[in-house]
Amino acid sequence: MVGTLLLSLFVSIPATSHATVPTPQFWLTASASKISGISWTNDGSAGGSATLASYAASPVNPTFQSSDTSLPLNSTAGTNQYITGVAGSTSGVTAITFEIVMKIPSAQANPVGSAGMVFGWDGSNYDIWMQQNNSIGFNTGNSDVYGVSTTSYLGAFHTYTFVMSTDTTDIGTQRVYIDGVKQSTPYSFLNGSASAPAQKVFHSGGNFDIGRYGSTNNFPGTFNIRSFKLWLSNIGDSAVTESYNMQNKPTSHTIALTSGLNSAVYRTTSTIQSTSDVDGKITFYFNGKRIPGCINIQTQSKQASCTWKPAAIGLNRITSQIVAPGGSLISSVSSINVAPRGIKR
Repeated sequence: MVGTLLLSLFVSIPATSHATVPTPQFWLTASASKISGISWTNDGSAGGSATLASYAASPVNPTFQSSDTSLPLNSTAGTNQYITGVAGSTSGVTAITFEIVMKIPSAQANPVGSAGMVFGWDGSNYDIWMQQNNSIGFNTGNSDVYGVSTTSYLGAFHTYTFVMSTDTTDIGTQRVYIDGVKQSTPYSFLNGSASAPAQKVFHSGGNFDIGRYGSTNNFPGTFNIRSFKLWLSNIGDSAVTESYNMQNKPTSHTIALTSGLNSAVYRTTSTIQSTSDVDGKITFYFNGKRIPGCINIQTQSKQASCTWKPAAIGLNRITSQIVAPGGSLISSVSSINVAPRGIKR
């Protein structure tokens, strides 16, 4: 009799070494459960909540968009939407780290003009400014943007991380990272030719805005946000990279025979399939040994498959392992009783 496929609930995570990421002051993730009305609830971090608002004549507050799990700002012209929060006292703080997962639309790539503030401090001219000439960087209210090009990143979600510093030199400790990779310095003045060093200050009470210029109600710019984090320190290169990698850490991984099969036959081809919650490379195992031709297979839409000819009758244990930027994870176990072939030779 052909045995039945059994899936255990046991999932093991191999030991891996990662940089320590400090707890952010703010960590907000766009989801229906976190956004209620104008309140965006903090994601288990040290600070409080953020407020979603609009200064338009007829306010239309930002709302969660389930189609791409994001919070769109100003997708409708003239809505003047922004996010505001309070990070707490910045007394003694000389640098902060700001991470945002966002999509800058390609339509924003106009040849001239400014596209608005991504992050800044209330009452301050020091902010992260996004240009319509496909660039993003540090602004001090001196018609300056000191930063990097975004041409290669438009129209898709990417993680942008910035270290803002009270250091009065431009090259100082100001840093830009994209998808966890530190961009080479020195950066370029993509607008203007000099910063205003005296403006490199943070709001004393930690009041900040996303989508609005910190010193005025200036709202140009359109982008979709999936999450943002704010630390009241320079967390360092390794922690920035690991914070990015955490987005790609697998937390679920299963394995099964495809095409609705729940059994296998000795020396007869079956297809096994891995399904995970992130993309990565998959290696399939038969009774703890790697299956030839089934090693380091890149997932497509979070799935990978492999053909397998069982070489042993009786109980076989099939597993797979995903390796992704955020770590690795062993799948659940498929315990399969492999039946002999019906016709012997």
